[in-house]
Amino acid sequence: MPSERERGRLGGLVNITALLVSVAALLVSGATSYRQLKLAGHANTLPVLVELFREHRSDHLAQARWFVHQQLPGRDVSAGLHSLTPEERKLVRDLAWFYDNLGALVAHEIVDIGPVSGYLGGSVISTWECMEPLVTAHRARRAEAGRDEGAAWQGYYENLYHLVRKNPPGAVRGGLARWTGNPRR
Repeated sequence: MPSERERGRLGGLVNITALLVSVAALLVSGATSYRQLKLAGHANTLPVLVELFREHRSDHLAQARWFVHQQLPGRDVSAGLHSLTPEERKLVRDLAWFYDNLGALVAHEIVDIGPVSGYLGGSVISTWECMEPLVTAHRARRAEAGRDEGAAWQGYYENLYHLVRKNPPGAVRGGLARWTGNPRR
């Protein structure tokens, strides 16, 4: 029969074992909860991303991107949007608003930069670089008219450009476990 001292040690070991099992269960539960929360967040943003990607592929925004790439460079845009015809202005404005809205969703962490850069990053970079002189000129016009109210016109678009530069499309895609060009595969 075990002595009082041995029973005390055995009881202590049982208590330590119970504590370790409880801590392990807490860690597993926390990890599972974190994963569920992350998956729920993806489920909420997925419809938003799908709709944004669909809009980006639309004929209207494709025409706008063509105009920005092919017609805007080299033009005198010193009057900002007023440098353009009404039809051209609509194309440029709609494209800029699209990227500005997308930039707001990324900046406020509603949508992650990864899929945005991986899928649209090249377009964000190339269109911003073509549109930057026009945006700068239009900001100046707005400031002269007292209409900037402390917020840069197309500020979210510009921020999105810088975020995509920090998270380039190739690097984002290369970091994906399911990207065929990824050496980790």
